[in-house]
Amino acid sequence: MQFLETTKIYFFFLISLACLFGATTSIECYQCNSEYDPRCGDPFDPYSLGKVNCSLKYPLDHLPTNEPVLCRKTTQKIFGKVRVVRDCGYLVSDFDNKGCLKKSGTFEVQNFFCSCTNDLCNHAATVPPLPFSLIIVSALFVLIRMIQLQ
Repeated sequence: MQFLETTKIYFFFLISLACLFGATTSIECYQCNSEYDPRCGDPFDPYSLGKVNCSLKYPLDHLPTNEPVLCRKTTQKIFGKVRVVRDCGYLVSDFDNKGCLKKSGTFEVQNFFCSCTNDLCNHAATVPPLPFSLIIVSALFVLIRMIQLQ
């Protein structure tokens, strides 16, 4: 009887893990431009703003083999005017999930790029996600505890 219960727990855990992997094959991001919709700027008001399943977007002309894998928030300051663009991102960098990258052009041009790999994570400057490995370790710990208590 105990073997049957333990088997059920393992089966439930494996099904849950499979669902988790299936849910991570695409990413959903906010898609807007503060030039056309002021709610897209900071402070951000996501109510009724566009969300997009990035896996359904057409490939970019200049990156035809790349698929969107992250969300991006770009803040541009050009001659004192600030524009915020939120969209899917196609290129992975070392700064993903770690903060924003500042790039300056001339004296009056500045860009801040923030990228992240969780659904709808491009709502703020940067939101560090909970590492996937931590989630797995926690789930395994709970599973082991449940088995030990039987």
